[in-house]
Amino acid sequence: MTSWLYFAAPLFTQAEIVFNKRLADQLEAAGYDVYLPQQQCAGTTDPTELFNICIRGLDNASMVLVILDGTDADSGSCFEIGYAFAKGIPIVGLRTDFRGSGEHMGVNLMLSNSCQHLLLTTANVNSPPANVTYLEMGEDFTPKLLDVLSSLSAAQTTCS
Repeated sequence: MTSWLYFAAPLFTQAEIVFNKRLADQLEAAGYDVYLPQQQCAGTTDPTELFNICIRGLDNASMVLVILDGTDADSGSCFEIGYAFAKGIPIVGLRTDFRGSGEHMGVNLMLSNSCQHLLLTTANVNSPPANVTYLEMGEDFTPKLLDVLSSLSAAQTTCS
């Protein structure tokens, strides 16, 4: 069975699409097999087929990376988090948005507690729990994200 890192993120603006693709490329360069719904669903317009493509991706995922940016996390990504959590798939949350948007470390309580690890950009750094990495505004988060993923990962492939 093939397994991969499922990349859950909003994909409705040009900026989101470019960000997702750039980060997916960086993860693949680091040895991860990445399931990026915006690529997997390209050209598909039927809502039921779109849903089924994403569910197949989640069903074969060994880990989920979810982008939690915005004043409220993307509703589709929230569903993907809940689905993955119910199936026992490890979830890593990444928030590059420094605005708080929830009651628990700036993230909705249900989302923050569904993630095995959070990477959060914030202007207010207190002593974080062990499963939270705080990021500085403008910081290249990729090295820290790769460290977290490798500590949790079964999705990383062996590069010969």
